[in-house]
Amino acid sequence: MRKFLFAIIFISLFNIAELQSAQSSDSGKKAAKQELQELRNKIKSLQSVLSKKRSAQSIAVKKLRKTEKKIATASKILRSTIQQLKRKKTELKRLNRLQKSLKADEKIQKQALANQLRSAYMNGKQEYLKLLLNQQDPDKLGRMLVYYDYMNKARSKQVKKLQKTLTEMRTIDQKITKEIDKLNLLQKSKQVETRQLKKLKNNRKKIVDSLGKEIKLKNNELTDLEINAKELQILIDSVRKTIETMDFSQPLEGLKHLKGKLKWPVKGKHVKKYGSINQGQRSSGILISGKEGREISTIYHGRIVYADWLKGFGLLVIIDHGKGYMSLYGYNQALYKDVGDWTENREAIATLGQSGGQRSPALYFELRYQGKPVNPNKWFR
Repeated sequence: MRKFLFAIIFISLFNIAELQSAQSSDSGKKAAKQELQELRNKIKSLQSVLSKKRSAQSIAVKKLRKTEKKIATASKILRSTIQQLKRKKTELKRLNRLQKSLKADEKIQKQALANQLRSAYMNGKQEYLKLLLNQQDPDKLGRMLVYYDYMNKARSKQVKKLQKTLTEMRTIDQKITKEIDKLNLLQKSKQVETRQLKKLKNNRKKIVDSLGKEIKLKNNELTDLEINAKELQILIDSVRKTIETMDFSQPLEGLKHLKGKLKWPVKGKHVKKYGSINQGQRSSGILISGKEGREISTIYHGRIVYADWLKGFGLLVIIDHGKGYMSLYGYNQALYKDVGDWTENREAIATLGQSGGQRSPALYFELRYQGKPVNPNKWFR
């Protein structure tokens, strides 16, 4: 009786623990969802403040921002179409292999059936009746009857097998026709999207040229580069303050333990070094040239705290890695992530481009600690 009561108590406690674990998991998910929404709302407010500042920007800058955002959308659509094309081509290859295999099976099955029918014809139509009338040995007669029954079943089985193969072949033929139609539609979409992207890039080039002339005509004390750097600093300080006011349930571990071990976000030539001087402005990051459209990976896991266009930096992504560490990725062609999204280590977050009015494709990369730029070379292999 005691053992029975102990078993009941144990099961009850296990069920309570399981229920509490499920409730804890649900509450954790709700908390994460609320945090994400809160972060997005705060960053949205910050972006609206920045957009008000943009109202004072020139028409050329506004046009550039609008065009580069359109390019980002167009390049993402084109990328998606190319991926679909790859999948469809792979599927078509698989179906063609299957069709070839079924045709080989059909040939073998038809040959086997033809051999069986030929054998039956050679034995003659009267053979079965003769056996019944002439056979004196009952055992031998029984064996022969079993043999003929087996042969008939084998023929019937072979016919059914062939019918099944022919049905499968018809289905595969229909699928191949549909896949070819889909493939043709995707090819046409790709051509239209490529032309649209080319058109947008040509418009962008005209705007960049116009913007270049506008900058040359200016005689302000601060250069455009200095203004851009100050605006970026204001953005980073604002983002940091926003993050500090929030109590995240999943804290990030920072990058301190990874010094000298990190991998660069993209392969390419380092055309501008950290601290290099350009028009009297010291660079806070590095410039890595590369092929347009190449994927850019995050240096470590973290949380996206900014993903939008910023003057001088184009389509910019800022990732919070925790404990004051942030990484910045600028001049992107397209962004894969949004504010509040989590990123895994080495996950693709954008494609390399030349947004922000750049003349050639490259990645502008910065590493920051407590809002201040640090030399990234010391952190990477």
